[in-house]
Amino acid sequence: MTARLAIGVGGRRGVDPIALAALAREAAARCGVVVEGAVCAALAGREDEAEFRAASGLLSASFVLLPLEALRKRDAELLTRSPLVAAMFGVGSLVEALALAGAGEGSRLLAPRFSTDRLACAIAEGAA
Repeated sequence: MTARLAIGVGGRRGVDPIALAALAREAAARCGVVVEGAVCAALAGREDEAEFRAASGLLSASFVLLPLEALRKRDAELLTRSPLVAAMFGVGSLVEALALAGAGEGSRLLAPRFSTDRLACAIAEGAA
């Protein structure tokens, strides 16, 4: 059975796609996986932000937008929680929930989210 890898990505408007791709590669290296061929997931409603799509291209990953409802279904499985994010979105960590939802049912986070002051990502792996 092949594992499906998903990278949940997020950040403030106007993020640098090169910096986001570098953060995702660093996170993947720390988790012992490669990002090429993964799914790069961002929050639906950010279609006008080409930075996320550009970062996924730099990672040789496919790009998907996921609805908030799908993220809320994975909230109990998160490794980190932000009270601010929970108050705004009803989920403790957007990028961790994006990674889990992007990797599909039965997926698991490989590590807590990785973040800087403007960017965040998380990686989940599931059975394809």
